Amino acid sequence: MAKQNILIEEILNLIDGQTRNSLLISKIILRKRKRLAALFAQKKVPRTIPKNKKYLETINRMPNDVFYSHFRMQISTFEKLYCMLEPLWSKLSTGRPRSSLKKCLYMTIWKLSNQSSFREVSDRFNIGMGACYRGFIQCIQIISAQKQIIVFPTTELTQKRVMEAFESYRSHPFPYVLGCIHGTHIKILQPTKDGISYYNRKGTHSVIVQAVADSNMRFLDVFIGYPGRCHDAAVWSASPLKRAIVNGLISFPPECHLLGDAAYPLETYLMVPYKDNGFLSEAQTTYNNILSSTRVCVEQAFGVLKKKFRILNFLEVHDIKLAKNIIMSCFVLHNYILEHKGNPDGVIIENVPHTEINTLPADGNQRSEASAKRERLTNLLSA
Repeated sequence: MAKQNILIEEILNLIDGQTRNSLLISKIILRKRKRLAALFAQKKVPRTIPKNKKYLETINRMPNDVFYSHFRMQISTFEKLYCMLEPLWSKLSTGRPRSSLKKCLYMTIWKLSNQSSFREVSDRFNIGMGACYRGFIQCIQIISAQKQIIVFPTTELTQKRVMEAFESYRSHPFPYVLGCIHGTHIKILQPTKDGISYYNRKGTHSVIVQAVADSNMRFLDVFIGYPGRCHDAAVWSASPLKRAIVNGLISFPPECHLLGDAAYPLETYLMVPYKDNGFLSEAQTTYNNILSSTRVCVEQAFGVLKKKFRILNFLEVHDIKLAKNIIMSCFVLHNYILEHKGNPDGVIIENVPHTEINTLPADGNQRSEASAKRERLTNLLSA
């Protein structure tokens, strides 16, 4: 009898424990359901992000000088650019509705002219960040494709005009100049592939831009994309411009030449200064001074370009192809503004002395011909 009572008590305790456990489980489930319901209720509330809705309306009322300070060009220049790009914009295929070309062009030029994030640009132009990014990329694609705006003189008439402009550029000009060549580094983020090649001697990642400019600070040739670790002479050797000159694809008169600094090799079509070893003659010093004072126009052109399009101070991109398109777009816009506006205003850089940089060796025969040509020019300038 006692054993039966003990068994009954154990059964009752087990039932009571299971009941308490089931009640605890039910409370936990109920609590979780309430949390999920609260989260779903929050998601149903539409989220609005306040943006600047009046800036686009303000643009239409801007005076010409204010518009220029915002978009780096006059209103008439912007309208011509818009008309040039409109047929190309309509041909772009996209799977979703997009903003108008005018709005995307405003955003793109603003982004290129300022070191602004896409969040800041989207807020200013009252558009989502995703749509802002897509519009920027599409505008960059069609602007960078307008490479006919950057043309090296190949005909006798255009070459004569460039040489005459250089001769009237300074009181003591360098003769027979078809352009001045220079290279610059554009800092970027570390590329996703082969990042070590883009790590330059200054401790940053960059791509090299080689450009030829005339006396009006207009770019005649642009070569973009070589890794920052490369030497300027190596970039010149691999450039399409040099290959075209060597292979005769460009009519280059034997008395004409480009001007470069000490980083470039001496060639019959590229004149560089004498290396200052402390024993230069008076004629050689005069040659160096006149060459440097003439060649400074390309450094002025780079200075105006980077002042106008400040995104070139640092590109926050990992993709080299995108970086090249952005850089090319800035060069295209720079030339387009000069065509429709005239000489850019800004501080003119004074004569910058050349720096001593090691160069790559040139072919022996060509080197001797180039040295003889440089000697003739030295005698001509010191006469």
